[in-house]
Amino acid sequence: MKKYLALLSLTLVLTLAACGGGSDDPSDPSDPSDPGEPSGSKEIVLSYADWGDQELNQALVDAFMEKYPNIRVELRQDITGAGGEFTANLLNAQAAGVLPDVFAIDNVPTGLANGMLLDITEYFDADPETDLIYPNIKEAAVYNGARYAIPSFQFIRGVYLNITLFERYNIDIPDKDWTYEEFADIARELRQAGRNDLVYGIDPWFGNLNLESIIPMQDAADVGYNTWDGEKFNFTSQAWIDAYNLNLQLNSENVVAAYTEEELATLGAEAWPWFDGYIGMRVDGSWNMWMIDDMFEQNGLEVGFWPYPGGDAGQFPPSILDFSVVSSQTEHPEEAYLLAKWMTFGQEGWQVRLDAMEERGDMWLDRFPITDVPEIWDRADQYVDYIEGLRESVDKFDQAKPDVDKWLPGYKSFWEWVNNEENDYLNRIAEGLVTPEVFAAEWEEEINRRVSTALTDLGLD
Repeated sequence: MKKYLALLSLTLVLTLAACGGGSDDPSDPSDPSDPGEPSGSKEIVLSYADWGDQELNQALVDAFMEKYPNIRVELRQDITGAGGEFTANLLNAQAAGVLPDVFAIDNVPTGLANGMLLDITEYFDADPETDLIYPNIKEAAVYNGARYAIPSFQFIRGVYLNITLFERYNIDIPDKDWTYEEFADIARELRQAGRNDLVYGIDPWFGNLNLESIIPMQDAADVGYNTWDGEKFNFTSQAWIDAYNLNLQLNSENVVAAYTEEELATLGAEAWPWFDGYIGMRVDGSWNMWMIDDMFEQNGLEVGFWPYPGGDAGQFPPSILDFSVVSSQTEHPEEAYLLAKWMTFGQEGWQVRLDAMEERGDMWLDRFPITDVPEIWDRADQYVDYIEGLRESVDKFDQAKPDVDKWLPGYKSFWEWVNNEENDYLNRIAEGLVTPEVFAAEWEEEINRRVSTALTDLGLD
């Protein structure tokens, strides 16, 4: 890596001055056992990019530069988009030799496969603050003991409840410790009560209830997201098959929102059925917390965010992780790690984030700390308690089960395989041409093969 950076600096020293690693007198990293202070006194230039709130990012960057006056940080505005589009634009920046020193990434394996990511194990492991990260989150994106990405925030999957609609049809509001059986029964009740008003019980997750990813881990304490057990997926388990069948059953009962063109025309050309109050529950994530205020202000609808329904083993919040990384092109890895920490899980950065939110008058959080730090959570309480139902999820963060979507090699390619024209699984499933009892074994074999192959190809198995 040092040889690579030495060669890189010869060609990039002029072009990277405005996008990281541009100092003409780079200081040597100090002892990584003390990552709390950057080394050297000459100005160091770093750059940062993510697809988040740029106003908050600027406040964080300004505070970081105040603490470390010899480090100048520039927010990159040229890498646009979000999610996969953002990652694609990062690849373009890499090809041009101008990766930001620190950046968010939608898919860690993509960054690994393209040599974009720096191994930050020595800095992370020597940082005492990482001991405060929830244990169920800390080991995400660690491969053979090597860490290439930092979990930055956790989002929560849950169920938005249109409380106003429940009250209109005199349907009991469920307890926060409800079960997925109760969830299904309530959805049926909502549909039955409001059928003549074009009301449905559930607005699905990106068009799919996706219950099979979450229900099995509610029925067994040692089962993770989508049955991942740390080594393999277990789609042939009866719990996964039953959960997938529940998806199909609720759809066949016409409980899940599936408006016809005629029905949408009745609601109005600009209608959004959930937002306008025609659906009782929405399976979704905390990143859409903005809907709660907007639905009340625009449509007079009271909405809460209930914990994801539990099962036989309890109620384990599904946690969705985002990641930040340090660039393999950075000339200042120690300082870049400090910036990555500040912008993500670091206590000081979170204090600045909360200061800026209070100054703006923000009313809700859509993402949450990954560390168990009372000083941070005490300040975050006002945002947690603003949304009914959110407290019950947050209080179980030490039992949350994080997803694998953004960090497990082979996972993304498996879903591309499921959806390709040759397999056409989802259409065949919807038409009843293949059942979970049949395709579970095929899927299990394919996903485990792809994960194993991807890890081997990356030298991470």
